[in-house]
Amino acid sequence: MQSEKKVDLLYIEDNEDFIDFVGIALKKVDHSINYDFVTDGLKAKELLENSAPDSPYKKAKLILLDYNLPGISGMQLLDKIRSETSMKHTPVVVFSSSDNPQDIKNAYHHGANAYVVKPIGMSKLRETIQTVCDFWLHKNQSC
Repeated sequence: MQSEKKVDLLYIEDNEDFIDFVGIALKKVDHSINYDFVTDGLKAKELLENSAPDSPYKKAKLILLDYNLPGISGMQLLDKIRSETSMKHTPVVVFSSSDNPQDIKNAYHHGANAYVVKPIGMSKLRETIQTVCDFWLHKNQSC
């Protein structure tokens, strides 16, 4: 992680293979998207707690958040994000392999802006990343 750079998309995910796949998909979708990732819920919490309000991580335009993370759960981390004044309105898309209706309901209850089930296959992943980025990074008007 490089704190000096601009971060459009912060991806919080523990599966390093999936992180690589999302990185490949992002490059195919839009080379100009600056992204970074964190592989553990506790590390992400510490990063956000220890970053200045104007840090690139707290100014990310979008957070992709895995539901199941080591350290603390994605929902505990989402609660933390929503409690941070500088990130209260940052769009958070829960990006999970779970399609369990209770997990989806729980994510919205904790303040997720959207819930997307991780697709299978690189082509479907690229399409999903394209759709998510088109809306949240290009069309959505943030405050």
